Amino acid sequence: MKKVYLVSVIISGLFLASCESTTYDNVEGFVANPTYEKNIKPLIDSKCNNCHAAQVTYQLGGGTILDNYADFRSSVEFGYTLRDIDTLRNTPGQMPKSNAPLTKGQIKLIYAWKNTGFPQ
Repeated sequence: MKKVYLVSVIISGLFLASCESTTYDNVEGFVANPTYEKNIKPLIDSKCNNCHAAQVTYQLGGGTILDNYADFRSSVEFGYTLRDIDTLRNTPGQMPKSNAPLTKGQIKLIYAWKNTGFPQ
């Protein structure tokens, strides 16, 4: 009886562990070949630019500007944005602070944009 119980616990644990994704494969809302104008900019406008637009950033006394292609690309290219938004990494400075975290699909979208050479 103890063996059956132990096997049941192990199988249940493996099943539950497999439900939690630690990758960005097969995530809803993902676009394979995103562009800045069509896919990235609307996301940044809705999730980041209430704090990271140039005008707001200057009013707050400094910070990272993400409201244009060049600045956002630079931040993604050098890893700052991905470090701060990637919910799988749970960094102390998790962004965005004033919005809900980005979904796995939204994060994967930014990774795909980077991996395809930052198309405009």
